[in-house]
Parts: sequence; C-alpha cells; structure tokens
Amino acid sequence: MELLYPEARSLEPGEIYRGLSFPLILRERPYTAINMVTSVDGKATLAEKAYSLGSKVDHMVMRRIRQAADGVLVGAETLRLENVNPAIPPEMQDERVSRGMAPQPTAIVVTATGDLPLDRTFFRSTAFPRVVVTTRRAPQAKVQLLEEHAQLIRAGEDVVDLTQMMRMLAQDLGLRRLIVEGGPTLNAALIAGGMVDELFWTVAPKIVGGRAMRTMVEGKGFPADRIPQLRLVSIYHHENELFLRYRIARQQQ
Repeated sequence: MELLYPEARSLEPGEIYRGLSFPLILRERPYTAINMVTSVDGKATLAEKAYSLGSKVDHMVMRRIRQAADGVLVGAETLRLENVNPAIPPEMQDERVSRGMAPQPTAIVVTATGDLPLDRTFFRSTAFPRVVVTTRRAPQAKVQLLEEHAQLIRAGEDVVDLTQMMRMLAQDLGLRRLIVEGGPTLNAALIAGGMVDELFWTVAPKIVGGRAMRTMVEGKGFPADRIPQLRLVSIYHHENELFLRYRIARQQQ
C-alpha cells in the first residue's frame, strides 16, 4: 500500500483511512459521503452486482469508511440486487464507542413502494439498527410488514423527498454523519440536490464494457453550468487498485 497524494509514503493496507472522521458542521442534514467502486472504464456493476468489482482490501476500506459514520444509506434496487450487510467488525466497534458513537452504524434503505426483500441480511441481522424511508402513499400492507422489521419514516407523497429525509435523519434520529453506498440513481439525486460533501472512489483494475452496465451516477445528468466540481483529498494505491477521496465543492445558488 502506498499513499501517493498529498504526500508519498508506504504503509500497511490496514492503515488506509485509519482514524477517519467527518465534521459535525451541518444541522439541516447529515454530513454525507458517497462510497463506490467502479472498473477503470467507469462501470459500477459486474453481472448486476458491485461487490465483486473490488478486492479484499476494498471491502476492508468500505468497513473502515462505515466506521466513521452514524448511518449507511442504500437505495431499494441496491438492496434487491445485493445482500447488503452494513455491519462493521468488533475491533472497529470499540473505536466507535471510544468516540461516543453507537457500536454499529444505522442501516437505512430508501423505497417509494415498500417493496423490499425481507429475507436479506439487512433485515434479518440483529447486529445493527435499521430504518426504512418510504412515502406517505406506500401500500399499507407493505408498510405494516416493514414496521415489524425496522423503524419506518415517511418523507414525500409518491416519491421519497430526499431533502425531508435528510432533515429527519439528522434532526429526528440524530444521524449526523452518513455514508451512501448507491445505487447510481440515488447518488445522482443526492448530488443534484446539493446533499453530498465527499466521494470515496475505488478504481478496480478491471475493464467491464457493455452499454447496459451502470456507472457510479445515473439519472438525467447535470446542466453544463451546474456540473459538480471536485477537490482531490488523497490517493492510495495497492496492487493496481486505486483509492481516491474527493470533496465536492458547494454549488452556487
């Protein structure tokens, strides 16, 4: 493992992002970072799943980034496609507790319809608290079933109001630092709404190809005068895999 920027030095893989913390500077929403892995050609999925793109070191990095957050947020489609398990190992829990944080981050999923696979680890594990964010018009039968497995909050009528959701996460649930792990549509909506502060990006040394394969950010795209600008914070390198961290510049209103 090498740190290439902002200063060049060698270190053990387990040292990457050790001691990572996020500022508590926002009141209307959590301080938010997206964490994604893509191939060199920008594809965020491989056979419809992202987990197989990254290495064992990338999986460790994912847990290390989660360690610094109060909550881990995913979209409904990500949960349908992958067995999302936001838990962190015991040795990382101890460091969280020493910082005054809960032992595990809260797992959060966003769904407009309430149609979620309740057989997944996300719902069956007892290791972490979980929250389902849905709409006020989600079918009552699905809502009642979800309430048996998670705390449920409603934001928006037919689609989830992400601004309201973020405010409720921060002010009602006390989640001040948030990691978003996709999918690409959720990433795009949060960035477009000016609700993302950082991006952690693992570049896997693979070429996937294929027009149907999704990228890190989907949706309608950003207007030319509203394209988010990034500032590089650090670059790590390990066995041909790159780990980049960016801060997102505040969009001018």
